[in-house]
Amino acid sequence: MEKDWKCLSVSRERVYEQSGLTPEQTNFEFWLTVDESALQESERIKFLNRKNAVIMYFQRKSLEEIKEVTGIVRQNVRRFAKRCMQYDQEGIVWGFRALIPQKNVNEYQLEIFNKKHNMSRKTGEFIRLLDKSPNLRDLIEGLFLGKKKHSLEPVMKIKYIHKRFVEECRKLGLTQADYPLNTEYMGYKAVQRYLRQFAFENFCSSAERFGDDASQKARHVGEGVQNQLSNLFPFQRVQFDAHRIDGIFAVELTTPEGDKVTRILSRLWILTIIDVATRNVLGHHTSLNQEYSASDVMHCARNAVIPHKRLELTIPGLSYHSVGGFPSEKFPEIAWAVWDVICLDNAKSHYARMVKDRLENLIGCSMNLGPVALPMRRGIIERFFKTLEENGFHRLPNTTGSGPNDPRRNHAEEQAMQLNITYEHLTQLIDVLISNYNGTPHGGIYHQTPLELLEKRMNVSGLKPRLLEEEKRSEILFMQTIQKRTIRGSLKSGKKPYIEYEGVPYRSDRLANSAYLLNTELILHVNVDDLRTLKAYLPDGSEFGYLTASGRWSLTPHSLQTRKAINSLIKNKLIHLTTWDDPIFIFTDYLMNQKKSKKSVNNQVRVIEDSTYKPENPPAEQTKALDEASFQNDLLDKAREEQLNREKLNEMENYEHMLKQFKTKTY
Repeated sequence: MEKDWKCLSVSRERVYEQSGLTPEQTNFEFWLTVDESALQESERIKFLNRKNAVIMYFQRKSLEEIKEVTGIVRQNVRRFAKRCMQYDQEGIVWGFRALIPQKNVNEYQLEIFNKKHNMSRKTGEFIRLLDKSPNLRDLIEGLFLGKKKHSLEPVMKIKYIHKRFVEECRKLGLTQADYPLNTEYMGYKAVQRYLRQFAFENFCSSAERFGDDASQKARHVGEGVQNQLSNLFPFQRVQFDAHRIDGIFAVELTTPEGDKVTRILSRLWILTIIDVATRNVLGHHTSLNQEYSASDVMHCARNAVIPHKRLELTIPGLSYHSVGGFPSEKFPEIAWAVWDVICLDNAKSHYARMVKDRLENLIGCSMNLGPVALPMRRGIIERFFKTLEENGFHRLPNTTGSGPNDPRRNHAEEQAMQLNITYEHLTQLIDVLISNYNGTPHGGIYHQTPLELLEKRMNVSGLKPRLLEEEKRSEILFMQTIQKRTIRGSLKSGKKPYIEYEGVPYRSDRLANSAYLLNTELILHVNVDDLRTLKAYLPDGSEFGYLTASGRWSLTPHSLQTRKAINSLIKNKLIHLTTWDDPIFIFTDYLMNQKKSKKSVNNQVRVIEDSTYKPENPPAEQTKALDEASFQNDLLDKAREEQLNREKLNEMENYEHMLKQFKTKTY
C-alpha cells in the first residue's frame, strides 16, 4: 500500500506539480467554463464525469476514489488533467473546455511512420510539404497579401495563387508521383483551406484585399480599450461633418438683359453640428462651393450658437412638427449655448487659422481632429446623414441616389428642371427635416426624442450647458480673422497713408491725417463675409477705427472668396475694371456670360447671396464709415454726370457752330 501511494505521488507530481507551470494551469478556479446546457444529454453526462474527475484529482483524491465516483480509470484521469493544462492557439489555458467530447486540443500532425498511417489519405500532407519547403509557404502567403517581391498584382485570386504554387513545386523537382502533383486537383483545396485559415489569423493584413474601407475598420475597430467616454452633459462634446447632398437642384437667375433663366446647380454640401449626449442637431449650413471652405465651417458653427429662427415655408404641405425644433429655439434659457469639445475629421479647411482661432478664442472649445479616414470615430453624425438622406433627399424625384447603380437616380436633372425644385426649396427642406429630426424618437437614446432628453438633463439632472459671454454675442465675430498690414504712403510723392488688403487700398480720414504712422504695422480684424470695411488696431492693441475699401469696392457686400476670384480674373486679363465700375456687378455679368457649367451657376448664386449680406446690429462706427463711402461715391457719380452733360452740351454747340460755317445761301 505504501508503495502504491509513492507511485501515486510521483504520478501527481509529474502532472501538475512539475516546475514551469503557471497558476492558470494548475488552479482550476482560473479556467474558462463550459455552458453545459448546450451539450446533448449523453455528451453532458460524459463531460460532467470528466470534470468531476479532474477536480477530484486536483483536490488530491485517490485515483481509486475517483474511479469509484466517476467511473474514469487512472490513465484517463491523468490524460484529462494534461489536456486541461495545455494552451490553445490564442495562448489561453484550455481548462474545462478540453473535456468536451470530441474536442480537438492539438493540431493534426502527420506521422508517416505510424503503423496506422493510411497511405491513400492525404490529410496533413500539405502542412508537411510547407514545413519541408519554407519557400512555398512564403510564396503563397506573399501572393495572398500582395507583396511586391512575389507579384505586382495587388489582389491575386486563389486559382492564380495555386497556379504559381504548382509551378514552384515543379521547380523544386516534385514529380507526378509526389504530393501535391499526384492528386486530382494538385492541392487546390488544400491551398484554399490554408489561405482561408491564414486570412483569419492575419485579419488586418488580409482585409486589405477588400479595399481601404475594410482595411481601416479591421485595423481600428473592435480592438483594444475603447476611448469613447460617456457623455452625460449636454454640449459637452459635439461632432462636426459635411456631406454632399444626393440630389440635383435648380436656380432662377436674371441675365444682364433682364430675362429670367433656370440653371442647374452642382451638387451641394450640407454641414452640421450634433450634440453627442442628446443627439440634438444644433445647427447647419449649406455650402455652394465645390469643396467646403473654412468660412463654411464657421458659418455652421455660427448657426449652431446663435438663436435659431424658423424659415417662411413656400412648399405646399411642408411644415414644422410641433414637437420638433432646435435647442436654442425650444429652450430660450440656453440660447447662445456653446460646447467644450468639437470632433472633426482631417479635412484641409479644419486646419485653417480662422477656424482654430474662432473655435478656441471665441467659442472656447478644444478641437479633436481624429485619425485620417476613420469616419467611425464620428459615427453619430455619420448615422445622422444616412437618416437625413433616406428620410429626405432619396425620396425626392431629383435624387441622385446612393450610387451610380441606384435606380432612383434616373433623370435627376430633368426632374429638377421640370418640377422647378430650386435651391430655395432645398434650404427650407433641410431646415424642416433637421427640426423634425430633433423631435423624433431615437433608438440610440432609448427611444426618447433628442429634445426630450435635453429637457430631462437640464431640468431633472440640472446639467445645463455653458453660455457664450455677453460681449462675444455678435454674428460678425464668428467670421472674423486677424491679419497684419503695413501702412503705406509717401511724403515725397504726396500719397497719403493707406493700407492694402487683397489687392484693394483701404483708407479713412483719421489714417490720412496720421502720416507719423507710416511703415507701422496695423492689426486688422477682417470679416470674411464682408470686405467693405476692416477694423484696425495699433501694434499696442489700442483701437484705431474702421478703414473703408477705396472706390466702388465699398458699395456692394462681398466675401473674401469673391474678392480673390475677381482678382484672379483681373490678373488673367479676363475682366477689366474702370474707376466707375462696381466689381461685383462686373463679376456677376462675367459669370452669367459663361458657358452653362454647374460650377459657374453655383458661383453666381454664392455672389448673389454675398451681395445681400446684412448683419444684425452692426457697429455704429462701421455703419457710419459705409455711409460716408456711399456719400462720396454718390458725389462722384453726380460729378461725372455733370461732366458728361457738359461734354454733351459742348458737342452740341460745336455741331451747331460747324453747321453755321458750312451753311450755304439760297436764292
